[in-house]
Amino acid sequence: MFLKEVAEQLYERFGSKLSDMAIVFPNKRPSVFFRRYLGGQISGPMWSPHLFTIHEFIQLSTSKLPADRLMQSFLLFNAYSEVMQASGSGATTDYERLFSLGEILLNDYTELESNVVSIADVYSNMASLAAIDSGFDYLSDEQKEFLQRFWSSFSTERLSRQKEKFLHLWQKLPAIYQRFAELLEQRGLTNTGTIYRDLVAGRNDTPGFADAYDKIIFVGFNAFNRAELQMLTKWKQAGKALFYFDADIHYLEDSRQEAGLFLRNNLQQFGNEMEASNSIRQSTKPINIIAAEGNAAQVRLLPQLLKQFPTLNSQPERIAVFLSDENQLMPVLHAIPDEVSQVNVTMGYSLSHSPLFSLVQAIIRVQESLAQHNGKRVYYQYLLQVLQHPYLHDNKESQALVTEINKRSLISIPAERWMHIADKRLQLILQPVEKSAMLIQLIKSVLEIQAAAPTDNALGILDNQLITSAYFQLNRLEDLLGQFSYALSLPFMGSLVLQVLRSVNVALEGEPLKGLQIMGLLESRGLDFDHIILLNVNEGVLPGKAAAPTFIPDSIRRAFGLSVMEKQDAIFAYVFYRLLQRSKTVHSLYNSTVDDNSTGEPSRFLAQLEYETDIPIRKDTVDIRVNPEARQPIVIPKDDNIMQRLGQYKGNLLSPSAINNYLECRLRFYFQHLMRIREPEGFLDEIDARMLGNILHRAIQYLYERLAESKAMNKSVTVTDIETMAGWTGWAVDRAFSQEIARDPEQPIDYTGSYRVIREVISVYVNEVLVHDKTYAPFTVRQLEKDVYTTVTVNPNGKEWKIRLGGIIDRVDIKNGVYRIIDYKTGKDKKEFKTVEELFGRETKERNKAALQTFIYSYILRQQFSQAVPVVAGLYDVRNMRKEGLAFDWRFKVQQGKGNQVAVDHDRMDEIIGETLPLLQSVIEEIFDENIPFDQTAITDRCQYCPYQTICGR
Repeated sequence: MFLKEVAEQLYERFGSKLSDMAIVFPNKRPSVFFRRYLGGQISGPMWSPHLFTIHEFIQLSTSKLPADRLMQSFLLFNAYSEVMQASGSGATTDYERLFSLGEILLNDYTELESNVVSIADVYSNMASLAAIDSGFDYLSDEQKEFLQRFWSSFSTERLSRQKEKFLHLWQKLPAIYQRFAELLEQRGLTNTGTIYRDLVAGRNDTPGFADAYDKIIFVGFNAFNRAELQMLTKWKQAGKALFYFDADIHYLEDSRQEAGLFLRNNLQQFGNEMEASNSIRQSTKPINIIAAEGNAAQVRLLPQLLKQFPTLNSQPERIAVFLSDENQLMPVLHAIPDEVSQVNVTMGYSLSHSPLFSLVQAIIRVQESLAQHNGKRVYYQYLLQVLQHPYLHDNKESQALVTEINKRSLISIPAERWMHIADKRLQLILQPVEKSAMLIQLIKSVLEIQAAAPTDNALGILDNQLITSAYFQLNRLEDLLGQFSYALSLPFMGSLVLQVLRSVNVALEGEPLKGLQIMGLLESRGLDFDHIILLNVNEGVLPGKAAAPTFIPDSIRRAFGLSVMEKQDAIFAYVFYRLLQRSKTVHSLYNSTVDDNSTGEPSRFLAQLEYETDIPIRKDTVDIRVNPEARQPIVIPKDDNIMQRLGQYKGNLLSPSAINNYLECRLRFYFQHLMRIREPEGFLDEIDARMLGNILHRAIQYLYERLAESKAMNKSVTVTDIETMAGWTGWAVDRAFSQEIARDPEQPIDYTGSYRVIREVISVYVNEVLVHDKTYAPFTVRQLEKDVYTTVTVNPNGKEWKIRLGGIIDRVDIKNGVYRIIDYKTGKDKKEFKTVEELFGRETKERNKAALQTFIYSYILRQQFSQAVPVVAGLYDVRNMRKEGLAFDWRFKVQQGKGNQVAVDHDRMDEIIGETLPLLQSVIEEIFDENIPFDQTAITDRCQYCPYQTICGR
């Protein structure tokens, strides 16, 4: 192990004198392991050497405190505003608009300072090549060529207004950065980039900080920035610095191997106190490359791989799982087998990927919705996001409210609906803040309560770390807003909170000496493990395609020696190869699925291993096996229990729609009408064709019922009456919406999005019905959405069944002694049919269900009168009323011969009913025949929109 070897060599070389030395590491993790290994070497008492990360050590060069990111962001905005106003441009933007841009500017500023690059040179107007020749003598010809190539693509005449604004900002950036540095200085603050530049320039206020140590020992480094290189060179020449690089001959001797890009220069410039290994070329231990179909398949394979390691229980800290993609952290934690008692997570994790961030987001949306409704109502989506959040969903009161919102499709929820909820967190969230500044305190209070919840697992500990980081950032934001006194609106405050938290990358630090190790690749620097599992070793992920956001173009970056993509690739290449040097087993998994987020190809690092080394490569594929076995047909025999259920129709109504369902599919009839299986209730934010029809039926019902209250129903409906109802259309549609959507006709509906469109459509349909009725008037409405029934006797297998056949007819009216049965339809129902027998055809693909339904109702209605009365069945096709006029209003047309259509008037209806009755009795008899089971339809097209499709498997 590298750190153990370093500890042994240092103790052997310096003994107790190590106490007077500083040992510097790239990051914090290696120092913990180094201290452990050094302790194993010491035979007597001695002071520990001083252990630092590189940033901690450089920080010793100044007495100024480092400004955190939020403070820098606010000071940069102040600097920007002052410079722009002084130049006569004015403050052209506000803090909210500058925030994201400011984050990039701060990155660029830190990089330029850390690499000791002249900010004025980078951002000055370099369009003039003469200026380049005279002002940049320190640049090589190649670097000047880079600059010329970039700036020659700019022409002031061709620039758009946006480019002009950007170039204007670019020209002002040196002044902005200078003022920013002055504002930091005034507050006694600094930042990482400034520390580096001051140290190189000799402006640091503690110049003798390095003299406190006999030696400065740098362990496990790879890439240095330019300021570090200058300082390390100075200390090396003074005989003060020693270097322990972890290197391997394989990538050192090959000048084309990117893993050695930085080390080859470092060894030449600083030397190495440790001999380079030859582990990679001499390795005979195979590397397992596993192709998995999807990220989920990689995670599912993880427990199986972990259980192969004999030290999983005895020495889990010698096993490491590396995540190339930090989004895999949560799934990996869930996949850890139960026998792993301790897990140590050490990696950066974006707060924006956590449940905590989604909670804060939901809180802000609820508060904004409350503000829009004066604290009295909240939009349902935002309330549901809070009530169903993983932190808050385990609450009976809140879940009861969720059920009510979904069941009644409540759009805007009044305060009285949630006032009874006892959960303190929900009480806080649903209490509107008086001022926008109070939003931060509200979120902090919720986090305080959440942090107090007991946690006894890795996920709970992770949540607490995220909450602590978020709480700290909110504290800082609250403090800074108080210092700078910005007047912010609630939406802006919410946006600011989210932007601040979104930029937080939480350093998850655990107990590194215990438990299974889970970390990002960069956290592995200096560390060695016996068993390694790498996830998402895909091209485009390792190394990554995305570079850090910057406003400095690639050509300029190359000219000034700043970081470019190749250098980033080289850093990851070194980290990857170094892991292979001392490990006993390596499993590299990659996603073999090609989609928008994955190339489906393994990282080129794996291909390089195969072609550049003699390391045995074992390739395997893990897929999600899908055996496409045909489902067995579902057949439900009519046993005693089923026959008993069928007995309900001796009292309950067997409706024409149930008969239609039976003819469409016997199994659907069984699920819907016998077993009463209903679709799960959920929020109805999109209105389907069925719901649209229900609202239309209900609106027309309300209109005629209101008319009935003002006059006796047996009186004729006149043209004047219909004109009166036309004025009630909006009231009826709103009431129908409330009844069908919210199950309460008095519940107001917020007509937003598709609801507003559907309301207008239904209003048009209702008015079309009234226009048609006005033309048909006068008439008398006899029944409106009322049950009608008759008794039918059948004898399947010699057993007599008296069945109540009936249902709800949309409307029955009478004019000139003729009864009309009217069915409202909003779909694509046709009025034509060839024969009555066809209406009962189970194998007919386009069977006219609407026609059969009205004919059955015609028969039932006739049975309610003592004598044969004239009856016709009609269809109000509301979508085509205006186009088809009066010819379609109360007639069905039956196809006879070639091209001839005959209207079904009341004379023809007697014949239709006569043909319908025996076929109807045959179907009813089949339903109650215990020898005929309930099975699936053979026409699978009918299964496309069937609500039981999932159960059936079609």
